[in-house]
Amino acid sequence: MPRRQKTEPQRPPEHFLELSEVLAYVGQVIARGVPGAVWVRAEIASVTDRRHLYLDLVELGADGELAKCRATLWARERFTLEAKFRKATGGLFAAGQKVLLYCTAEFHEQYGFSLHILDVSPEFTLGEAAQRLEAMRETLVLEGVYGLNRLLQAPQDIDRLVVISPQEAAGLGDFRREMDRLEALEVIHPVYLEATFQGREASASLSRAVEAARELHAEQPLDALVILRGGGAVSDLAWLNDLRVARALATFPAPVVTGLGHARDDTLLDEVAHTRTDTPSKAAAHLIRLIAQGAAQAQQDIRTVHAHAAQQLVDADAGTEWLKDRVRAAAARNLDHASASVDHLMRQALGLTPERTLKRGYALVRGPAGQPVTQAAQVRAGETLTLEWADGRMQVRAE
Repeated sequence: MPRRQKTEPQRPPEHFLELSEVLAYVGQVIARGVPGAVWVRAEIASVTDRRHLYLDLVELGADGELAKCRATLWARERFTLEAKFRKATGGLFAAGQKVLLYCTAEFHEQYGFSLHILDVSPEFTLGEAAQRLEAMRETLVLEGVYGLNRLLQAPQDIDRLVVISPQEAAGLGDFRREMDRLEALEVIHPVYLEATFQGREASASLSRAVEAARELHAEQPLDALVILRGGGAVSDLAWLNDLRVARALATFPAPVVTGLGHARDDTLLDEVAHTRTDTPSKAAAHLIRLIAQGAAQAQQDIRTVHAHAAQQLVDADAGTEWLKDRVRAAAARNLDHASASVDHLMRQALGLTPERTLKRGYALVRGPAGQPVTQAAQVRAGETLTLEWADGRMQVRAE
């Protein structure tokens, strides 16, 4: 084997830079390369609140590479810019938002590179969200499922239903205050499922809950699927504009009722649902109204059965004794069935009287003759209407 040659140890160079000098030079290069402030478009990956607001910004480039850096909103500008952003969008900075920020590029020897936020364009964030929502809407239309759930026949009565809501949501409590009494009377048989309604886990969590409801429907058909959220920041609703969940609701085999907590703000889930209500309480009121209508129709059917049975008895008198015996037996069976139906329907209608409805905060409108008014078309200009609450009445003149 050849001998290894002895190498002389290299001497350190006579000229070198300290780390602080290199970093200071990098800072100077950045300052010269990006003079002044510039508008920067990016997506917020995370938000850290430590008096100052720290945003982790990311962007997936055309080459598939992920660009990322930190942006800082210092406390002295934070109040003004957050108020501006909240006024336009209804919420604060949050992960998943696309933002347009007016920033200066800075490099600190200790903390490295970051952007200093001086201003924000909330209109860009709203525009991005609107474009994304429109793209999802167009996709559902092209797939032929956008209005599919609304084509289902509205339930004539409510018995079996699945309710999906966040864990321990205040809106769920409002809903159950109305519905637990009917469940105790065995008028309805609800199944409650939990799901996450905001954050990056919302899509997968809601999809799993809807799939579980679909499996329950396959075992025994449901009368309705109810989606409840309750109150909260308007910006949190953006998580419900999800293509996967909207597709699952649009193609659900039973009518979908939403009560997501905002009267003025619709989500994609509201758009594809069979019936959209503003709040969980109004969702409960809608279901109770269906139950009351079903009870009223059943009572009418019972009256028809009684009249038919009476007619059978009258007709039987003109026939043979054998025929009369057969008819009387059939009539008796009909009456027994009708009586059982009355008992069940009375349980359904329990608690749905106008007096109890008024005590829950609703008002009753009566016409000049004291008759209930349920539609504007029933009122003529100049008529005197009576508005009735639990604690008093007021008369108004229709215009």
